[in-house]
Amino acid sequence: MIMLENTKIMKTKKMSMYNTGRWISLIIGILYIGIGILLPIDPAEKYRGTEFYEQIAAHPLIPSLWRYIFVAIGFLSLGWISSAISYVRTKSYEWEGLYKWACILGYGGAIMLCLEWMREVFIMKVMTLYSTGNEMYRVACEVAAFPLDPDFLWMFGGFGLWYLITSLLALRNNMFNSKINKLGIFVGLDLMVTMVFGITDTIIYFSWGQLTIMQITALLGGILGAVYHVWMFFVMKKVKNQYEELLDDLE
Repeated sequence: MIMLENTKIMKTKKMSMYNTGRWISLIIGILYIGIGILLPIDPAEKYRGTEFYEQIAAHPLIPSLWRYIFVAIGFLSLGWISSAISYVRTKSYEWEGLYKWACILGYGGAIMLCLEWMREVFIMKVMTLYSTGNEMYRVACEVAAFPLDPDFLWMFGGFGLWYLITSLLALRNNMFNSKINKLGIFVGLDLMVTMVFGITDTIIYFSWGQLTIMQITALLGGILGAVYHVWMFFVMKKVKNQYEELLDDLE
């Protein structure tokens, strides 16, 4: 009797995490779409150096808004990671050592996402006086603007590795569905490639200007991330009954 009650409690917890994760995934996807709309119209992103800071001081609304959205994604990702781990680990505990390490990096990447973009939001506030401040004030602002994760080892590398390993495990154990798991693998690889090009700072030159390869892969990752998370909501809705049956079989 006690064992049966414990199993029912476990099922209730699992389904609660599953349903919470499903809605979190949808919200994350919508937030990525919001960033995709705001970034191209951000006036500051067209500039670098002193002009960049001056544009932020002159037009702070859009730059602040999409940074706040990234902070929200970081917080929500903590819940998404927990939910996905609970689901994927229902069938199998293979690759336990590797996966625990990847999960630590995934949580670390989500936390770093929150900290990094909150730091930028704070910098945005002090940048409002950048154009009128003296030289010492400007130098202090530029020093404070130095990132917490300059090579993106956590935000892209650790986060990407978690998406990659989680999607591989889900694919091997027939969780979610094969198409979205393959997309998740691609999302993870794209994030890790973005980290590499962030470190190398490789630039492509055009007749109209220049772009870093990291900007291209990060944009691709944002698009794929939005598709993945919105699609995941509907996939999880579709396989919900199968998951409940799987939990019943474990009793």
